[in-house]
Amino acid sequence: MALHNTLEQLLAFQYVAEELSFKKAADQLFLTPTALSHRIKKLEQQLNLQLFERRTRSITLTPEGAYLLKHVRSGFEQIQFALHQLEQHKQRLFTITTTPSFASEWIIPHLPELQQRFPNIMFRVHASYDLVNMASGLYDLAIRYGSGGYQHVNAEFLATDEYVAVGYASLDIESMDWSSVPLIHFTWGDEYCPNRVNWQKWFEKQGLHIHAGQPQVFYTQESHAIQAVLSGQGVALLSRTAIANDLKHGRMKIVSEHIETAWNYYLLTLPNADFVVEEVKRWCREKFSQDYLD
Repeated sequence: MALHNTLEQLLAFQYVAEELSFKKAADQLFLTPTALSHRIKKLEQQLNLQLFERRTRSITLTPEGAYLLKHVRSGFEQIQFALHQLEQHKQRLFTITTTPSFASEWIIPHLPELQQRFPNIMFRVHASYDLVNMASGLYDLAIRYGSGGYQHVNAEFLATDEYVAVGYASLDIESMDWSSVPLIHFTWGDEYCPNRVNWQKWFEKQGLHIHAGQPQVFYTQESHAIQAVLSGQGVALLSRTAIANDLKHGRMKIVSEHIETAWNYYLLTLPNADFVVEEVKRWCREKFSQDYLD
């Protein structure tokens, strides 16, 4: 006898055997008494055994029925226990999408702590400058850089960003010559930041100008520009948020008091975000406050 054909019949048998009533069992299983009786009869036919003694107004288990009930009940209890254990220990995939620089400079350094706080979650970090479609269901949390005005999502302000001129830790600011210091450009910031934050405008606001022949290099990835500064290749105009860890640990330093205000960072989630999403958001706010606002 194929077991997969009898699971519904065995479950029906258990309900009838425990209630000793076709009507009560049928109500619990959302079946008609006739449909339930049909399942029991089919099971008895397959086993070639009588499981119930049927009387006018009552039913009782036969010895064979009592024996089967003992093992059916035990079997379903073990299945239920196994399902419960799997539910308790299963890992959820949680995807955070953010800009490449925020991912490398903030998410990745803190990821071990995030995993320790949420041991039953597998985290996936998606890095992109592209617009994010939260309705796609591909992302649980988006950390995006922009001017706001996001639609069909819950947008929570995280921090205002600003651009600062930075150099490597041992750079002698007093003797630095702005007419000859190598300039490191990050062109994504030039394209997307308000007021087109770039070295050209920065120099103009200081009453300076970039000299002909002054060494310059252009990067399309902010992380590459950061590495160029850290390796002592020159000075760069970079997001304070993106380099907060480097500033905090003394790996680079600000070389000018002039600051350019830029866009904001936002936490974006779907309106129906569950408890786990809200807890990860709470952790992000706490860590950001500790690391960047102290």
